[in-house]
Amino acid sequence: MDRKSKLSVASLLLLAVPLAAPRPACAEILDKVVLRINDEIATLVDYQRRKAEMIDDINHRERDPAERQRLLGQAGEIVFKDLYEELLLRSRAGQIDVDITDDQVDRAIQQMRESNGIKSDQDFQAALAQSGTTLPKLRERLRGDLRLREVLGKEVNSKIKVDEEDQRRYYRKHVDEFRVPEQVQMKEVVVLETAVPSAEERARIAGEIRAAVVAGKPLDKASEPYLAKGQVSAVTDLGLVSPGDLDPTLEKAAWSLAKGAVSVPVAGRGGLHVLQAIDRHESHIRPFSEVAAAIQSKEEQRVYSEKLAQYMADLQKQSLIVADPPAEAAGFRNLLGPVPTSTDPLDVFKSTTPTAGAAKAPAAPGAGTPAAPAAGTTAPGTSTSGTSSPETPASGTMKLPTGPAPNTPGGLPTPKPTDPGPPVETPPPPGR
Repeated sequence: MDRKSKLSVASLLLLAVPLAAPRPACAEILDKVVLRINDEIATLVDYQRRKAEMIDDINHRERDPAERQRLLGQAGEIVFKDLYEELLLRSRAGQIDVDITDDQVDRAIQQMRESNGIKSDQDFQAALAQSGTTLPKLRERLRGDLRLREVLGKEVNSKIKVDEEDQRRYYRKHVDEFRVPEQVQMKEVVVLETAVPSAEERARIAGEIRAAVVAGKPLDKASEPYLAKGQVSAVTDLGLVSPGDLDPTLEKAAWSLAKGAVSVPVAGRGGLHVLQAIDRHESHIRPFSEVAAAIQSKEEQRVYSEKLAQYMADLQKQSLIVADPPAEAAGFRNLLGPVPTSTDPLDVFKSTTPTAGAAKAPAAPGAGTPAAPAAGTTAPGTSTSGTSSPETPASGTMKLPTGPAPNTPGGLPTPKPTDPGPPVETPPPPGR
């Protein structure tokens, strides 16, 4: 297998490991029910197995020692929290008769193979063998995960409505978030101190280049004779630079230049720098049309997070729950998150910080199920371990998706525009 296939094997391993993981070493543990939600139960052995899998995954995936230690210390609570949420959804799936067809499982496996670059059946079988599982066990695991995600598609995603009016209201209230700072398009050439040890000689060469540019030569033509001798760098196009992008001495020189002007030689890293301002762009507000998609994504994330939190809270209220967690997992409820109270759509972008060390694993998508949006918020029900995504659970549990996918079964409808009036916007300068 090539390198890409090996990476795919690792991704598949994360998905399949809950199906094939051995029991913990302490084989004499007496089993007991540690969690019951309606007609669904989880036993101590279930908990111990999943905790062992999560600890193994954290040790393999988390490189930062402090973060690894933090996650290991919380492993028990995280696993029990995930079991708790999974059983809530499994019970609900039974109540509303959610069933997953073989065709849905087939599509999920095919999408998983494609997204992870597993092209041949031989590589797929090798991935299964490496993970210690079989295709029937993988199908069983996927069927269970798709079933839970179908519940969310029907009962959470279908209630999410976002339209253009919400986007424009946010845009008008937070217009400064879309302000583009003043920018200067710069080019530079450097008289190299390694090639020209004499400071006096460097100053002479830089002065001659500047004089040629002032006289009308392009910067690359003015520096060409010295480039042939290895005395200067090639002309570098720095692109559009904003305040803070350059070293302070270079920035001071750059910001004083009019369009087309060339700076006096400026000492900086590597030698004497000669800068030329190719263009200038004044600060402006990005038009609504440029930022509507980003606002839409954040609004969907906010609405989904709130709806999911409320939905999970309602399931708890309506369920018979008996929880007897091990002492190390006694604080699992602290990870469930509070039920949101804000209903003002103008509060949509109050930022939330993802759990430290959070990382995205390659997805094993489920056909016809909601997918997580790009926004970096953590919805109630998502993993706080920082080790897996909803589609590639590392702890052996169903991680709730962090958001819906537009235009999918149970997902978001395409918004119907409702124009409440022209947005407050400043068009970009000519040539943008």
